[in-house]
Amino acid sequence: MVAVLSRDAERFVAAPPENIFLFLVHGSDAGMVRERALALVAKRVDDRHDPFQFVELSGDAVSADPLTLLDEANTTPLFGGRRAVLVETGTKSVIPAVTSLISAPPAACTVVLTAGALKKDAPLRKLVDSAKQGAGIECLPDTEQDIHALVDRSLLEANLVATPEARALLLAALGEDRLMSRAELSKLILYMHGRDEVTAADVEAIVAHASSIASDRVVAAAFAGAAGETLDAYFGQGGDAGALLFGALRYAVALHRARLAMEREGGRTDAGVNALFRAGFGFMHRGQMEAQLKAWTSSRLGTLIEPLRDAQTRARANAASAQMEAERALWRVARAGRR
Repeated sequence: MVAVLSRDAERFVAAPPENIFLFLVHGSDAGMVRERALALVAKRVDDRHDPFQFVELSGDAVSADPLTLLDEANTTPLFGGRRAVLVETGTKSVIPAVTSLISAPPAACTVVLTAGALKKDAPLRKLVDSAKQGAGIECLPDTEQDIHALVDRSLLEANLVATPEARALLLAALGEDRLMSRAELSKLILYMHGRDEVTAADVEAIVAHASSIASDRVVAAAFAGAAGETLDAYFGQGGDAGALLFGALRYAVALHRARLAMEREGGRTDAGVNALFRAGFGFMHRGQMEAQLKAWTSSRLGTLIEPLRDAQTRARANAASAQMEAERALWRVARAGRR
């Protein structure tokens, strides 16, 4: 019986013990769960695209008829060899089927179950973790270090070099889901065909979420007292006024909370910086964060929030005036930022 913690999961999946036939891959990052489940399958069959070697079942189907899993696990491939079955569990219990499988293990079949986040005392997790030939594999979301490694490895394999600004944007845009992160990096690599240096403009053009980061950069500049060139460039490239106003309101709230955190900690800027990182503004340079936290007081920031919210409401009500509302709002912020 094996319970694999998230920090050991990559190493375990790369070389799963031969005596284990039943795996439960679980966690809140659905993309990571799926990636590791398929990696396990690839270790146990020659070709997972061969329907005689690999089959996927829904948890609902297994729950409705527990014998389905037993039948599939004990089916001999048409041309011999090993077989794998993957079951994506849902809200309905598959425990009766899994219990029967554990009591009569198949001769040459690997069974991989996937699930969302499970507590340690979840019945399915306890059942597989305690099985003699079973292993539960925990999949926690990627850490910042994991994302750094994924970006560096992907760029290196594609013979690409990213500017510091481009790399910061990538790190801020990725990480919510492992498969989504890989998909976005693959898109970027294809987009870069024929070139070897990735710039911030490349990331903003092709990577999901980076466009919102582009508007956040305009907002951050306004809070630092600058608006003219960044606003012109943003709208000149087809920037969305609604996204800009939303970003300005979001940053005002985040900076306000960060400044309050800083004040509670006796003026320690690292408390405010940490709060901004948690709010998703890690693409900014630390020095920029510290400068804005020192330049703004919580009371001054508090007076910005309602006007920004009002501008957002007016822009939503009249799309024709949305850009004008956004420009006015950001200029107002920039003027306040220069005081």
